[in-house]
Amino acid sequence: MARRPITNPLEYLQVAWRRWLWILIPAVLITAATVVLARRLPKLYRSEALILVEPQKVPADFVKPTVSSNVAMRLESIQEEILSRTELGKILDKYALYAGSGETEEQKIGEMLSAITVTPIIDTDQRNADVTAFRIAFEYGNPLQAQQVTRDLSGLFIAENLKARAQQSQGTADFIDGQLNLAQTALHTLEDQLRQIKNQYMGSLPEQQGANLQVMGQLQSALQANGEALARAQQQRTYLSSLGEAVASLGNPSGLLGAPPPLTPDEQALAKAKSDLAIAQQMYTPQHPDVIRLQAQVKALTQQVAEEKKQATTPPQVATVTAKANKPVSPGKPATAGLPPQQQSQIALLDQEIAQRAADQRTIQKKISDMEKRIEQLPEVEQKLSDLTNSYTLAKAHYNSLLEKKQAAATAAAMEQQAEGEEFRIVDPASLPQKPTSPNLPRIDLMGGMGGVVLGLGLAFLAEMRDPVVRTEADITFYTQAPLLAALPLIPPVLALPAAPEGASMPEPVSKA
Repeated sequence: MARRPITNPLEYLQVAWRRWLWILIPAVLITAATVVLARRLPKLYRSEALILVEPQKVPADFVKPTVSSNVAMRLESIQEEILSRTELGKILDKYALYAGSGETEEQKIGEMLSAITVTPIIDTDQRNADVTAFRIAFEYGNPLQAQQVTRDLSGLFIAENLKARAQQSQGTADFIDGQLNLAQTALHTLEDQLRQIKNQYMGSLPEQQGANLQVMGQLQSALQANGEALARAQQQRTYLSSLGEAVASLGNPSGLLGAPPPLTPDEQALAKAKSDLAIAQQMYTPQHPDVIRLQAQVKALTQQVAEEKKQATTPPQVATVTAKANKPVSPGKPATAGLPPQQQSQIALLDQEIAQRAADQRTIQKKISDMEKRIEQLPEVEQKLSDLTNSYTLAKAHYNSLLEKKQAAATAAAMEQQAEGEEFRIVDPASLPQKPTSPNLPRIDLMGGMGGVVLGLGLAFLAEMRDPVVRTEADITFYTQAPLLAALPLIPPVLALPAAPEGASMPEPVSKA
């Protein structure tokens, strides 16, 4: 038969009142057992240390740090390093932790790792909301050992932070140094290429264009002057040759009467010096040594010729010429055979001058041809030099930038080695716990009492549900499915009734319809 469900909250109180022993006994027993067992649990003592993250002592405007400023990431990396199996094993062996527990070393390390907590403290008021401090805590059954382990862990965090920053700073310096060597090698290679290009195209460089054009004009002027001098010498040579032919054909000196007087050797040297001076003035500046030398030579020869003209006397050349003219001309001799020795020597000098002028003409033309080739190469050389110069400029700028970074990295590395950079500093050293932090006896006792009460309520409710006694009018209506006609109140038991007097009648029972 199904039990009538409870619909009135007051009935729960009635059930609790009727079943108070079912509630009280489990609550008392479970609470007492909890108290006893909690007092037998192993006690754990918690030691804590507070470590502050101090910024670098030297302002960043003077020495830029080469280590990442993200403390949270670096703290996580350091934590992974310190809480590794190797480091925890050293501490475990040093203090003989968890001795006699019967656990393996791996289990001990796992238990020790679960007892260590690292709690970062983040300042949300900062722009980057980075870690400004962190707490290190360790729980163990011995308070002194808990303090010692916490102190060792704090020292490991500080030492590992200095080591990590120094390694990262030195690694940055080494990397920049390697890049600097590569940049220096590339820069020297470009310098050698530029030097080779300039040596290969010497005379065709862009900065020599103006000088080349000037030399080209001087060579053309010298070529023109030398050509004019060559033409004059050839004309004079032709004249003297024709004069010799005329003398040879006439056999008399009459043809020599209108001939110009022969030139002395000094006059011929003066004429050649003046021609050389004209050519040198076209090719060089007035301060050039060759120009100055030729000017002095012309001046000296001019004075010497003038003195010779003053001292010279007129010989009887007519008789001499007539005597020579009467001599028969040998067949097969050159046309100059009938000329005087002075004119013959003059023709010989003219032949030398013509040969020299012709050689000079060829030399000047070759120089002009070479200069034209140099000028034609200017655009090609300029393009090559421009490409190499641009590459050299970029390589040099990169090298200078790396050089500045190397100096900055070396300064930052020295700062880190001297512990002047960002560091961890212990604010609160590892504490010696006086009271155990675990187990939490009040909380365990409260939870045990609450559990006993809940269990008692459950047992009382279960007993009530299994009780078939009908106690209320609602039970009668629920179980009989019939309307209630009358109800008698609960009559308490009568202890003693007084005797009725004689002749008195008994009261009638009261009924309720």
